[in-house]
Amino acid sequence: MTAELLKLRCMPTPRWTLGAVAAVFVIVLTVAWIAGPDDGATALLLGVGLPTQVASIVLAAWMVGVEYGQHTIRRALTADPGRMRLVGAKLAVVLGVITALTVVTVLAAAPLLSAAGSAHDASIPAGDTLNEGLAYLVSNLIYATVGFALALLTRSMAGGMALALAFAFVIDSALSAIPSVGDFALGSAVVEIMRALGAQTVDFDQTAEDPELVRAIAVAAVWVAVLVGAAVARFTRGDVD
Repeated sequence: MTAELLKLRCMPTPRWTLGAVAAVFVIVLTVAWIAGPDDGATALLLGVGLPTQVASIVLAAWMVGVEYGQHTIRRALTADPGRMRLVGAKLAVVLGVITALTVVTVLAAAPLLSAAGSAHDASIPAGDTLNEGLAYLVSNLIYATVGFALALLTRSMAGGMALALAFAFVIDSALSAIPSVGDFALGSAVVEIMRALGAQTVDFDQTAEDPELVRAIAVAAVWVAVLVGAAVARFTRGDVD
C-alpha cells in the first residue's frame, strides 16, 4: 500500500483531479454566497456531488490503469507476484482516498452553505447537508469500484477511464430510462439507495414511490460483483501486457 500512496502523492493525475474538485467547490460556493443558495440542494449537487463523483471514477480508473499506461505492471508483479494482493491494495487505497475526499468536501460545505443561507434569509441546516453527503459517499464508492473494475478489464488507463465515465453518465443513464430494464440498472439502484439515505438532489420526481432499498442494494451488489469478478478473473488468469 505504501507504493500506491506514493503514486497518489507524486503523480500529476491525482493532483490535477483534486485541484479540479477544489476549484469547482470554490466557484459554486462563491456563486451561492453572492446569488443565494435557495435550499442549498443545487449548490451541494454542483459543488460537491458531481465533482466528487467524477473524481472518484477518474482516480479509481487511474489507480489501476496507470500501471498499463506506464508499462509498469510487469515490474509490480515481479516485485510481488501476488496478483490479488496488488488488486486489493490498489482498491483499498483508492476507496480510502475517495472516502476522505468526499467527507472533507461535505464537512467544508455544511457550515458554508448554512452561513450562505443565513445571509439570504434561508435555512440550510448543516445536518441536512451531512445527510446528503452520506448519500454522495455511498454513490462515489460504488461508481469508483465500477471504474476500477472497468479499467482492470480494459487494461488501459485512458480507455478504462473513458469507459468508466461513459458507463456512469451515458450507458447507465440510458439503461435506467428503459422501462423493462430500468429497475435492474445500476444507476436506478444507486438513486434508490441515495433516496433511502435521505438525499433530495436525486429525487427529481416528487411522485416517486418510497425507495425499495433491499432490491436496490441487491442490484448494486450484483453489478459490482459481476464487474469486479470479471476483472479479477481476467487479471489473475491471463498474461499481463
